[in-house]
Amino acid sequence: MIKIHPFTMIAFSSILFFMTLIYTHPLYSLSILVFIIVGTLLLGKGKEVKTTMKYGMYAAISIMIINPLVYQGGRTILFKSPRLFLIGKLKITLEALAYGGNMALKLLCIVFIFLFYAAMTDRDETFSLFSKYAHKLTLTLSMTINIIHRLKLEILRVKDVMILRGVNFKEKNLIKRMKAYYPILKVIFIASLEGSLDRAESLYSRGYGKGIRTSYSQIKMRRIDYFMNGINLTLLFLLVYSIYSNVGFVKFYPTFQGFDLTDIKFLIYIDIALFVVILLIRGCKKWKFLKYRI
Repeated sequence: MIKIHPFTMIAFSSILFFMTLIYTHPLYSLSILVFIIVGTLLLGKGKEVKTTMKYGMYAAISIMIINPLVYQGGRTILFKSPRLFLIGKLKITLEALAYGGNMALKLLCIVFIFLFYAAMTDRDETFSLFSKYAHKLTLTLSMTINIIHRLKLEILRVKDVMILRGVNFKEKNLIKRMKAYYPILKVIFIASLEGSLDRAESLYSRGYGKGIRTSYSQIKMRRIDYFMNGINLTLLFLLVYSIYSNVGFVKFYPTFQGFDLTDIKFLIYIDIALFVVILLIRGCKKWKFLKYRI
């Protein structure tokens, strides 16, 4: 695994996130998506890519279907139905299909950006970074997320015990089934209260909130972080420049304008910066000396 400082990856992921949201040109979103998928595959996360793609495609296809049915703007009519009851005439346009496809592409990009961030950083280091500057908020979020998993395990454990004692949770009668589940709630409630007292005593015994927070190890910026931050600045400059130059934008309504050559030329600069990151990941995975050198 390539270890990159969480701040560097937060900046890199944020820039990709805002580029995906701001640019309306589908080729820009497609370039970002291809880069993220290739980068994640190079990191050995093929299984996660497959799972994310599977669930992301459901949402993407839903957007592509719903958008032309809900919004009927656009001048290039592909299909026009006779008058339907309560709905009226249904009109499907090329512009609505193209806009829906572009939104679906953006959704996939955003989902894969989070996956790429998780693949490039260590969770403990991310927790340490946030806990250094917002320790109360980080602790609250951590305990909130953790308690969902703990409650699930606790419910399964209590349910197994009650099944052994003869309780039937598959009653067809709704009232009997509710009566069967009711003791579980009492046990979980009492166990949660006891768990909160244990955690409070643990925090108190460790001196939480009584002084400046200390840590066993410091997360330091390395050469690879400075290199990645250089790419971050390059991408940020290209993003700001393209906004002021009105590059990377396509109008879908009332008529789809098509692709302009200037937009495609500017996309090459972004692709070069992203390709350098791909080379960096590939180099660190293939040549161990490069990984430890930077």
